[in-house]
Amino acid sequence: MGIVDRKDRERESMKSLMLEAAMELYLSKGIENVTIRNIADKIEFSPATIYLYFKDKDEIFFHLYNLAFGKFYQAQLRDESIVDPWERLQKSGMHYIEWALANPKLYDLMFILEIPMDVIAESSCVDIGINSYNLLKKTVAECIGRDSIKVSDPDLGAMIFWNYVHGIVSLLIKKRVLYPAEHVSRLIDAMLATFYSAMQK
Repeated sequence: MGIVDRKDRERESMKSLMLEAAMELYLSKGIENVTIRNIADKIEFSPATIYLYFKDKDEIFFHLYNLAFGKFYQAQLRDESIVDPWERLQKSGMHYIEWALANPKLYDLMFILEIPMDVIAESSCVDIGINSYNLLKKTVAECIGRDSIKVSDPDLGAMIFWNYVHGIVSLLIKKRVLYPAEHVSRLIDAMLATFYSAMQK
């Protein structure tokens, strides 16, 4: 391994260490406690060292956003083994909701907090969330190809689907659904069944 390769690996290792500390702070103490100083204290480095790797807190949150989407995308890929696209779409809706409810802070980071999107809007960077959307759009396109869904445009179908499940998740995560906890799963099943019935040809 050359000197440049070794330095690149060491740099990536340091960045990973810092991001791991930032993610731990976010998950355990919330966004307000993810500061450059707190990250530095957690890994026992000076705040100045953090700035050698990240421009600011916003950039750190963008990387955390991508890490969260990476985990979500890997969970999505499990449904790819389902051959029938309509069945895959239905399963993916339930799995989307289950994953989000099991990982509410990661979901907040991916879809609700503004910080990561500010970075995306201001600079040219890799947004792993696009992989997730494209996977959904591919399934919708396959449903259209089999004439099993009431839309003809994959982007429109993907946006309709995404908005519906996102709406369910957001209401539940933010505790806007005044419904007994023991009946929530039944409510989700009924809402999804109604949605799929309206979408299916």
